[in-house]
Amino acid sequence: MKVLLSSIAKNDIRLLMRVFNAEKENKGTDFLDTLQESISQILKHSEASNTEQKEVMVYKTKNFPVHIHYLFENKESLFITAIFKELQQ
Repeated sequence: MKVLLSSIAKNDIRLLMRVFNAEKENKGTDFLDTLQESISQILKHSEASNTEQKEVMVYKTKNFPVHIHYLFENKESLFITAIFKELQQ
């Protein structure tokens, strides 16, 4: 299955990498690793459930306070629309 990123999601990733690198050196790279693992989990779950979703869904990453917003297109591609960081309270 293809993984596609919207231009908004690409910008979100760049911004979050800068934010996490500002917190701690190389934390942006750790974020990218977590993002890749999360996308793999989304793909595994979609293959296992074999259901057709036509609305935007949200996946919360495990190691970072980040939510991935995505949808599936024609069972051929995973389209990531945006990536949001949780607000600190």
